[in-house]
Amino acid sequence: MAIFTGGKSKAINSPRHLTLRHVRRKATLSKITRGLLSAEEDDQPKLKPGEEKLNSFWAPGLEAGPKHVVLATQTIKAPGNPDLVLTSEQDFYVDAPQFSLPEGSVYSFYPPSGYPDDNRILPHVVLSDPHLPWERRGSPKDDHQEDKRNKVPWLVLFTFTQDELKLAPDALGGIGFKQTPTLAVTMTVGDLWNATTAASIATPITKDLGPESIKDAKGDFIFIKPDLFKSMFSTFDDKNKRVAPSTPDTTKYKYLAHVRNINTTGMAEAGKEDVGIFSVVVGSRSGPLGNELPVSVSVHLVSIEGVEEMTSWPDDKKLVAMCSLHSWNYTVNPPNTLNVHDAFVKLGETLNLLRAPDSYVDPLLRAPDKLSQRLAKRLQDGYTLVKYRVQTGEQTVALYRGPFTPTVVAPLNSVTSSGREVNLSCSNSGQDLQILDREVGIMDVSYSAAWQIGRVLALGDQGFAAALVRLRSAIQKSAMKKCKVKVVHNTGGKSSFRTRADLLSELKDTVDRLDRIHLGDGSSDFMPGPPKKRWNRPRLARKQYPPLGFNAAGIKSQYLDHATDAARKLAMAKDGTVYDETNDPVSTDWMQVLAWVMDRMFLSGVPAHYLISDPSHLQHESLRFFYIDPNWVDALIDGALSLGNHMGEDRDRAAIKEAINTYIHHTPEHQTHPPQIPTYGFYLRSDLVTMFPDLKVTTVPEPPKGVVPDKAPLLRHEIVADGVMMGLLDRLPDAAASSDFQGLSFTQPPHQQRFAAGFSLAKDQVGIDIRRQYTVDQETRETDKDRHKVLEAITKGPKDDKNWFIWSTEPSSQTNDLRVIRLPFYAEEQRRILESGMDKRYFDDDTPNSALLAMQLNDPFYRLIISAAGDQNAAALFAQIRDENQAPRSLKLVNPSRLCKLFVEDKEEDQEEVEPAEPEPEISSPAAAYRRHESYRPLPHVLSSNLAPHVRSIPAYEPSHPGMRPPTGINPPGRDFVPPPPKREFVDPAGPPVYECNVYTTGYGAVQTNADPLPQDIVFSVQAHNTAVSDYRLMEFQIIVPLGKGDDPNSHRLFPSYDGPGARMLSNLRFNVLPALGDMEGVPCLILRLLPRSANNWTSVRPIRELSFVLCLARPNGTFQGQGRTLLTMYTAAYYKYVAETVPLQDHFIVELKKNPDA
Repeated sequence: MAIFTGGKSKAINSPRHLTLRHVRRKATLSKITRGLLSAEEDDQPKLKPGEEKLNSFWAPGLEAGPKHVVLATQTIKAPGNPDLVLTSEQDFYVDAPQFSLPEGSVYSFYPPSGYPDDNRILPHVVLSDPHLPWERRGSPKDDHQEDKRNKVPWLVLFTFTQDELKLAPDALGGIGFKQTPTLAVTMTVGDLWNATTAASIATPITKDLGPESIKDAKGDFIFIKPDLFKSMFSTFDDKNKRVAPSTPDTTKYKYLAHVRNINTTGMAEAGKEDVGIFSVVVGSRSGPLGNELPVSVSVHLVSIEGVEEMTSWPDDKKLVAMCSLHSWNYTVNPPNTLNVHDAFVKLGETLNLLRAPDSYVDPLLRAPDKLSQRLAKRLQDGYTLVKYRVQTGEQTVALYRGPFTPTVVAPLNSVTSSGREVNLSCSNSGQDLQILDREVGIMDVSYSAAWQIGRVLALGDQGFAAALVRLRSAIQKSAMKKCKVKVVHNTGGKSSFRTRADLLSELKDTVDRLDRIHLGDGSSDFMPGPPKKRWNRPRLARKQYPPLGFNAAGIKSQYLDHATDAARKLAMAKDGTVYDETNDPVSTDWMQVLAWVMDRMFLSGVPAHYLISDPSHLQHESLRFFYIDPNWVDALIDGALSLGNHMGEDRDRAAIKEAINTYIHHTPEHQTHPPQIPTYGFYLRSDLVTMFPDLKVTTVPEPPKGVVPDKAPLLRHEIVADGVMMGLLDRLPDAAASSDFQGLSFTQPPHQQRFAAGFSLAKDQVGIDIRRQYTVDQETRETDKDRHKVLEAITKGPKDDKNWFIWSTEPSSQTNDLRVIRLPFYAEEQRRILESGMDKRYFDDDTPNSALLAMQLNDPFYRLIISAAGDQNAAALFAQIRDENQAPRSLKLVNPSRLCKLFVEDKEEDQEEVEPAEPEPEISSPAAAYRRHESYRPLPHVLSSNLAPHVRSIPAYEPSHPGMRPPTGINPPGRDFVPPPPKREFVDPAGPPVYECNVYTTGYGAVQTNADPLPQDIVFSVQAHNTAVSDYRLMEFQIIVPLGKGDDPNSHRLFPSYDGPGARMLSNLRFNVLPALGDMEGVPCLILRLLPRSANNWTSVRPIRELSFVLCLARPNGTFQGQGRTLLTMYTAAYYKYVAETVPLQDHFIVELKKNPDA
């Protein structure tokens, strides 16, 4: 959801945006301190963490609704002529929401939909656009008054009970309607006007609100009683009696909308930006009073545009229609039920580690057998039992634990504390990462699953996979070149191979050497001799050539070192330092790979069921801390980096990991620490997360204002599901007094705090505490010793004079049908008490306004602090997962992957071969002279008996469905007679599709004969026409290619036979192309069958535009008697559901075979 920042967006599209933003801010401050940047380039927000700025309104430059006129005047002056004044007018309307809001306009609202809360709570809605409540005119009367500190919005929030909005079936005069769950009716404005005519309904929505096109606008409308409408737009006197003016008055609602500019530090959603500017609309009506059971109410964000233009009260009407732009339902609880305070207290009481509850583990611990006790310890370590299917297909049970553990897991070392060696090599499948628990006989698949999910995530990211393959290629190219040069130098000396740099560096000595060449003072090869010796150079024999393959001994021994150097060079920045995401990289592929790997080290993109292995680990209304298993993350990264391995033993992956470790251990120039990597974290599952999506999480104690902490407090902070918050940290709270991180604080965010009519509200009394407000800075207000004390406590009953709250429309009744705060009296009286009760040093304001009233209506916010210093339970819990190893979290699986050799290695090329003294005599067999009869024709299954292992045999043709008859008339004519295809001057739109077929060699317009004995790829182009409105359902489309010799004058064929790997589709992947061999009326044919990928075995032809494919590695015949070209015929057959299901619709087309000029 977009957040308005006033044009100062600092959003980073990364799950590590908190860390990256902190690093960049520290780098900017360091450059400013060192004089590399000016102070004006400091991009820190003016509001410090924990601060907010309130405005009464943010009005746009032009309001929507009324017609605006732009007047242009131009004065033309010419010597000797009077001035010519030209004017032009243009009418226009400002485009703004009117009957519905754009998606994302509502940032949040309280109480959440479906959730319960107290009756004293006033609902509110937070809007993403700070201008939205004032984009239209809410009160034309108020615009002409002298009050410039307030402005009436066009959006007002009303709360209704179900009986106040429920409509009778004939309420709209016979017009059919259906109410939404919030009891609104969805219709167009034109339909609403028709309803006002058909029934006795009034509405402020008239044709004067905009152009004529508004009648087609669609929206939600609510219908309320005229008496309730009258109370909403009237005031009440000191005797609690309604004072209704001659026409509706909306001016009192100017106190119920304001703007909040906040610092978003510590917030899950809004924290994507440094600052967030929101508009807040507060309701003035509370929930039902005195209810003994929960009651559902509906809240509507209503447009009051046009209300003041109503010429009279609609007392003679049955209903009044108003437009609702957003609505939801919530439940009003009876008094003395669970509230926000109790929810915070319960979270503190449920603090624990992320594992199975003790109620699950204790029975197993008390069991007498050791097996149950072992399983209980496994559960205490965070494991759970999962279903597991082994490679052979059997289903069994396995142990699994995600990356979040309730205990510290030691990182992999080459030798464990028990002296057992651990495999630190990369894995090629993840199977070697499984661990067998010998005591219970169950396999632990945690790291194997991590490896697999890492590979799946990498395969799902096309950009990362492509960048990784390019990075591997660059590393291998550089490393192989250096290795080969080194091997050649070791074999033939330095002069056996020279690079361009070597040659250029020796040019300065070349002339001197040429001058001394006649002296022969060098090598004996250059001694004077006959002319033939002049060009003599030492050369190696064939058997002395060094092996230069990837797995050659000389290459293998040094490849990893050169590959690591190449990877580290690619991991550098252009300024010669290590690329750290704040400078410019040498390789953009490395930039992408590094960012992706670091995102995975922050567990971004990992499915939730891999992180939390069992739902019982995170119960409702609970706060759970955990330790992040470095080995799980290591296996995840190893699986991701395994893509693109084509060489078996993956040394490139090890080189990439070494470059990543260099980045992890590197301290950037403008930082004081290496990159932060998560080590710990917490899950918070509570209704509080749903109520306050931006629940603020900060460290305790808070850093001094204006001081940027050395490290980012939170590394990742997200709402991962409804009611579930996750936070990742790189350190745990420390009880030491000198520590800057002693605990965590969970606080309601400033823009999502609750509003209430008072601290208590019942059907017979309201209690209001007038709190102190300040118009000075924080330092000055802290000098007021009474700043936390209530200025004045007010208690009122329904019949008291000068009331702050109105219970009923009639003061003498006890219906409690109104339940609204009394405006503008509430705002005016609050300001009067502040002015008279506070020193002007702290408060000096003579105008009541919406920002001041909002501070009074704010319900006291609550804070949950988890501190290692003051809470022994929290300190003991943190001690269980505290890792004393403070070294950076580098990757440990850095050795090249191992391969199990199934065959004995071949001898290297430089090994001497034993040659026989005499050549062995050639033994001839009688079978060598055997020849079959010339009329013999092998069957298809005989032709496919000796294929390569990767080539599938081509099956014999069988119909796809019983009763499907093969095509007929397959009799290729001779080369001299090729019937042209029938001309289609008219195509019946209701007829079958028409297929335009062509066959050619790739890169040519016809089939080219072979210039060499190598096979070639043949393209079969199939263009479908007359399919746009066709109802035909294609079951199968066939192209029949007759097979045979190419030198028969009576019947020329394209291929003698076909035994290639098959065919593949070019672009239309909705079809499969399957080749088959068969006899059609005695003619051997290759049948290329195009079958739809459909469970119904048919598909509609409407989306089909082409069915082109390529036949791989085919050997076409030559032209007849070597002529320039030969024409031949191919056939098509189309089967359609219901129409041509058994007997196909047949056709044929002409193919041109051209002689290759190079043949």
